Order: sequence, then C-alpha cells, then structure tokens
Amino acid sequence: MKKSVSGKKEKIKDKNRLIALTKDSFDDIWAFDGTNFPEHVCGYRLGVYYEVNAVNRNVLIEYYLKGKLFITKEIVF
Repeated sequence: MKKSVSGKKEKIKDKNRLIALTKDSFDDIWAFDGTNFPEHVCGYRLGVYYEVNAVNRNVLIEYYLKGKLFITKEIVF
C-alpha cells in the first residue's frame, strides 16, 4: 500500500516486487532442494498494489498474477 505522494521509484520498486513474488519461479531458477531456502521468494498466487490519493479521493488497485499486471481498477470515494 502506498500514498499517492510517495516517490515514483518507490512505487516502481513495489510493483516490480509484486511481479517477482507472483512468478512461478524466479527467472526459471529453482534453488530449493528440500534443505535450503530459495534465494528469491516467488509463487504467490496474487499480488495487490494499492495506492491511496486522499486529495483526488480515489484508490488505484492493481492485481498481479503469474508475474504480470492482470487488472487495474480505480475506486472513487
């Protein structure tokens, strides 16, 4: 979740992380051998980016699935 006044770099970093987290594997590399943890976490079913703009009274919601942006919605309040 981010405020709309957050920096662009922070927003991009969060979105890129959601892409990585929702991939089936990290760049098709599996480091998990049953005894060691993988270097990168991935395999989340759904990632949600949520950005609140109190001035414009809206919320941007982006859903990430399988490493890609799946749906974008805007809700006005």
